[in-house]
Amino acid sequence: MSNELSTEIRKFEVRLQEFVKAEEEAIKLLTAFIGKVKELNNLLAQLKEEKSGKNEKIMELRFENIKALQNALNCMAKAEHEKSHLPQSYGSILLAIEELTKTLLKTP
Repeated sequence: MSNELSTEIRKFEVRLQEFVKAEEEAIKLLTAFIGKVKELNNLLAQLKEEKSGKNEKIMELRFENIKALQNALNCMAKAEHEKSHLPQSYGSILLAIEELTKTLLKTP
């Protein structure tokens, strides 16, 4: 295997791993966000029935919901960034293969 092709393959592996890692983290954070939204929804449903003053708890849960969504969105942005590097690697690998093949098939 040529040095250039080996390098491109390693870069592709790292980029793919980074993309998968970012996607998995985004999924984890979105799942946490869903849990926070459900918690807030349950509290709001209770308040509707009880008409009691739980304003502090509502404000806390609203903040936690916004923070959870922000974390998930940041992670999704990172995943998209990592994903954007993959086509670059596809092209680099194909070019390195073509250059190696061309060199090997050259007749002396």
